[in-house]
Amino acid sequence: MTAAQGQAVVTFRTVGAPVLRTVDLFEEELDPGELDPFIAGLEVVGHLLSEGQEAQAVVRDPGTGRVFALEMYRPDLFALDALAPSVEALRRMVAAVAELKGLCGRFADLTGCTGIEPVKEALQRLVAVFREEEWGPDGWGPAGGPEQWPYELPTLWRIMAVIKPMALIASPGRGLRLDLPAQVLENVFGVQGLVRVAPENLPAALTHEPTRRFLSEVGLPADARLFSADGAGKPLQTVLDHREEFLRHPDLAHLHDEIRRTTPPPGADHLFVIGEMIPYDLEVLLDGHTGEVHHAPYTCEAPTPLNADVSTLAFTLWMYAMEQMLRHPYDLTGGNFYHQLADTMVTTLAAVDPVACLPSTGVDDFRCWPETFHDAAGGVL
Repeated sequence: MTAAQGQAVVTFRTVGAPVLRTVDLFEEELDPGELDPFIAGLEVVGHLLSEGQEAQAVVRDPGTGRVFALEMYRPDLFALDALAPSVEALRRMVAAVAELKGLCGRFADLTGCTGIEPVKEALQRLVAVFREEEWGPDGWGPAGGPEQWPYELPTLWRIMAVIKPMALIASPGRGLRLDLPAQVLENVFGVQGLVRVAPENLPAALTHEPTRRFLSEVGLPADARLFSADGAGKPLQTVLDHREEFLRHPDLAHLHDEIRRTTPPPGADHLFVIGEMIPYDLEVLLDGHTGEVHHAPYTCEAPTPLNADVSTLAFTLWMYAMEQMLRHPYDLTGGNFYHQLADTMVTTLAAVDPVACLPSTGVDDFRCWPETFHDAAGGVL
C-alpha cells in the first residue's frame, strides 16, 4: 500500500447518476427477494475506501436521509453501520478530516503547534465538529442510534478523531525527521520501560550524530508488544557480531547451516542490531552512517526499509501504544471498520515518515508497518 492510498475516506457517486439501490449490488443468481426490506430500499451513494480500494457501500435511506456503511455477504446476511445524518453531513465530516490533515480551516491555528496538548486539542475539536451535525435519535434502523455510540459518534469518526491528531506530537527534528521528546515516550512506556544506550556503549562506527544522541538521551521502548529493543547495558552489535553470537548459541544449532550459507548485506560492519520485530521474528537494523532503520530476517540478509530513522520508529511504537490504550474507551474496533482503522494508522504514520509506507516492489518485499496494521486475523489493532 502506498502512502497516498487511504488518504480519502469516501468516494461519492457522481451527482446526477442513475439511482443505484442495494438490490442492484447482487448478481443475477442471488435472490434479492431474500433481502431485509429496510436494506432493500437503501440507495448507494458511494463507497468507503480500504487500502485505496472501494470497500463497504455507502448507502442512504431515501426516507430519512440517514447514511450507513453496508457490507453484504449474501441477501440474508449483512453488516450495517451508521455513518452520517445525511449525505451533506458526510461531505462536511470528510472535509473536516482533510482540514486537520492540511492544518487549514478550523485547524489552521494549530500550524506549528506540537506536543501532547495540541494532540488533545485536535482530538477534542474534531469530536466537537462531528457532533455539531444533527444526529437525532431516530431513523437508524438496525444500526442503532447515538445513545448507543461512545461520544455519540459512529465508529469511523471516533477512529479519525483519535488517530489523525497523533501526527502533531512532534516537530521536525535536526538531523532526524522528528524532534520527539523523551517525555512523550516516558509518559506511555515509563522511564524504566525505555532502553537508552550509554554513550560509551555507542560504537565508533555509528557515526550519525543525531542517532547517537537519540539512542542515549531518548531511547527506544524495551517492550512495545510489536518490538523489543536491544542494547541495555551493553554495546550495540553489528550484523557481523550478531551472526557470530548466533553461531555460538547451542540452542540455535539447527539454524547454523542456514546462517553460514547466507552472505551478510553490504555495509554489515556499520549495520547495528537495535531490536526485534516480535510478530515476524525480524531483526531491526540501524545504518550507523545514515541513521536509516531496516528490518531483516534473522540471517540479517536483504534488509528492507522499516522507518526513516530512530525518531520515526519511536513515533510508530508510541502511536501504536496510544491506539491500544484508547481502543476500548473509544471502541475503535466497533463495527466493521478494522481496515479503515489500519488505513488511518498507516496514513498518519506516512504523514511523518513516508519511508515507513513506501509501496511494496514485489511479493518478497515485505513492508512491515502497513502489513502489520492490516493484520486483522492477528488482531494487531
